[in-house]
Amino acid sequence: MAKVLVTGATGCLGKRLSQYLSAQGHHVLAQGRDLAAGSEFAAEGIEFLAFNLKGNYPAAAFQHVDIVFHCAALSSAWGPRQEFEAVNVTATKRLLEAAAKAQVGRFVFASSPSIYANGKDRFNLAEDAALPEHFPSHYARTKYEAECLVLAADNVSAMRTTALRPRAIYGTGDRSLMPRLLQAIKRGRVPMIGGGKSLIDITHVSDAARAMALAGFEDGACGEVFNITSGVAYRFSELLAAVCSLNGAAPRQVHISHENAMRLAKMLEFVHRVLMPQKEPVITCQAVASLGCSLTLDITKAKEKLGYIPAISIEDGIQDYAANI
Repeated sequence: MAKVLVTGATGCLGKRLSQYLSAQGHHVLAQGRDLAAGSEFAAEGIEFLAFNLKGNYPAAAFQHVDIVFHCAALSSAWGPRQEFEAVNVTATKRLLEAAAKAQVGRFVFASSPSIYANGKDRFNLAEDAALPEHFPSHYARTKYEAECLVLAADNVSAMRTTALRPRAIYGTGDRSLMPRLLQAIKRGRVPMIGGGKSLIDITHVSDAARAMALAGFEDGACGEVFNITSGVAYRFSELLAAVCSLNGAAPRQVHISHENAMRLAKMLEFVHRVLMPQKEPVITCQAVASLGCSLTLDITKAKEKLGYIPAISIEDGIQDYAANI
């Protein structure tokens, strides 16, 4: 059994990964900023370390650690550039350096497929697909910069590194995809960009956590990057229908073209930056880029090299939200 450090353990992916690894018998150090979360992790037999990745690291964080699973990130469609760079890039660089210095053997990074979005429909993309010249958001850009740092660190010291790109993670603790969709449903109006026809790969958090764990223990994963999805693509309209079916919700569908949605998002972002920078616009460029065009990924590499097989269907996965509509 291994001793592992999971960063961002109070987040959606980090928490599920911590629980999964602990259930497998590994000694888990779960990192988060909220000291109050310690009792919840302790009840599950998981050791919690409260510290900020932008600050000083306690000595115990890396002592005899075999694998670092880096899940912490600023995962948002809105926020100041400096904060995205500090959390997603600088903190990752410092963590890599600290892990290498402590002679950690493996480093697994949760990257993002948002880096593929280029404003056009893209289908069945492999990991070597061309990336856009300009990323649609600070989030996408900084996640790519962090991924580059992680892969560049592979085998520089004794530490081997891996990056995963899990697409549209949802499930208990999700603060992005489903919460935004639920908010729109509760408002009674859901924007249907391009008629809601865009195909979207999604990933239940349990599948994403299992993929991260597989990458941490599979020698063939070293120095590689992997796409991770549920293995089934859904149209946005199908996702909406599946969520609404939980309790018969019937929000009004507001149809808007991709071009007009992006114009509206850019206008709203400009207004918010000037007048209310702390408040996220109702629609953002990141949201339009992610949901307004089809984006599906090829997970053949993860199946062949990691032995990853998706296990959670959309029907089972959305039950997490049954009480929230």
